[in-house]
Amino acid sequence: MDRIQRLQKELEKTDTDYLIIGTTSNMFYLVGFSEEQMERPLLLFVTKDDYFMLVPKLYEEQLKQLPLIVYRDGEDPYSKLNLKENSNILIDDTTFSIFTIEILNRFKPRRIGKASAILRKLRQVKDDEEIEKMEKGVKKAEELLLEFVPNIKENMTECEIERKLKSFLIGEAGYISFDPIVTSGPNSSMPHLRCSDKKVKGGEVIVIDYGIKYEGYSTDTTRVFSLGRPNYTLALEIVEIVKSANEEAEKHVREGMRAKEIDDIARKVITDKGYGVYFIHRTGHGIGIDVHEDPYISPDNDDVIEQNMVFTIEPGIYLPGKFGIRIEDEVVVKKGYGKVLNTLQKELYIL
Repeated sequence: MDRIQRLQKELEKTDTDYLIIGTTSNMFYLVGFSEEQMERPLLLFVTKDDYFMLVPKLYEEQLKQLPLIVYRDGEDPYSKLNLKENSNILIDDTTFSIFTIEILNRFKPRRIGKASAILRKLRQVKDDEEIEKMEKGVKKAEELLLEFVPNIKENMTECEIERKLKSFLIGEAGYISFDPIVTSGPNSSMPHLRCSDKKVKGGEVIVIDYGIKYEGYSTDTTRVFSLGRPNYTLALEIVEIVKSANEEAEKHVREGMRAKEIDDIARKVITDKGYGVYFIHRTGHGIGIDVHEDPYISPDNDDVIEQNMVFTIEPGIYLPGKFGIRIEDEVVVKKGYGKVLNTLQKELYIL
């Protein structure tokens, strides 16, 4: 368990007695098990020299390859634990609070903190196996988008397109990273509007932001389309500005630079063209098991970019009442430089 061993070294450095993980992406990262959180505690405990899982009886056979403490329905699961009181504990940030409360009340730790204090550092630098999965995932996701978009027709609603895209992606890939964003015309100036009952018209900008899960790892890509030539000549100009910002930032990604410097590069391109006030979000985010992870490519992030980090570059310009444009790729840092995983064209797709 190489990841467990790396984690244990960090626990030693930080004098942490127990790191406790729920059924979150952190559990998948550490032991390869994924499950929704539920009312029964299903928890991974990692100490400086050991690890084990507290699991309901119904998971015993499924997880028999791991060291387990098993409890039956009707038993008190926490009575099975032998955690020492007055210890230093880190708990998974997104684990249900009821489990945290029980641990606090039962075992009265001296210090409690967030597991992300350690795990974010481990997870943001990917290993070669993770990167290979992510490269394959992006390739698969792009193939699926190109296969789907001919199905977009005038007078379909945004939500109709979104539902069809979601169903198609799940059918072909098994899982999605997040519910797709499909917006058109004036709605596309709202970056996180999922969809609406607005009908898509010829000549309108259509923004599609989507992702699939590939062997447990997320993809996240955005491209811009229109049915026929766009009504706004300005739309083509804005696409070129956003494309330039995207490419300029990607071109300058280097190991050793700070995350905010990448944001600065993309933002400067857009600002110099007079649209800085319309670039209303960060330039990107880390991606891996979760679709949003460290490092965040934002104006205030001093984190140093390291080899094998993977993150998005997704500048955008959003003109209220008219349209919005965003172009998003995934980038991995290899051999000291940024390598773009996406191959889709960045120009406006005219359907």
